[in-house]
Amino acid sequence: MAKIKGKVQLGLGESKNTVKEQMPYFEECFPEISSCRHGTINVLLEKPLIVLSPDFVSAPLPWHPAFKIVRGGEIFKFLRIRLKIEGLEETQAWIYKAQFSPYQNNPYYIEILAPDLPFTGTPHCTITVPDNCEEGYIVIAKKDD
Repeated sequence: MAKIKGKVQLGLGESKNTVKEQMPYFEECFPEISSCRHGTINVLLEKPLIVLSPDFVSAPLPWHPAFKIVRGGEIFKFLRIRLKIEGLEETQAWIYKAQFSPYQNNPYYIEILAPDLPFTGTPHCTITVPDNCEEGYIVIAKKDD
């Protein structure tokens, strides 16, 4: 089990629409997230998190008309976690990894699906990953100037 502290971030606001469009596909292939709000909670973590073995990986989902033509769909990965937002009770939640998310390759930034939670602003939070976890190092190469 691992606990990682973080802080909720203001996102781009796009997930309210995209998750609403994706949810019918999620309800069919991974129904346990059907009670989640249509939108993500974005969290900047104090430590990096790389999910190598998610709890569920979707087939390519053609949730957007462009995917039916161009790529056949987008793959989504979900990891069960517990989310504790400052001032609220801990709740079941899921890390949401969308194949084409702008945050896909940032190990410090995660998107979370959760039930509707009554918080405002950018509170501190803690995620608990109940599965077997290992701590390690991440090498990020410097860019040549």
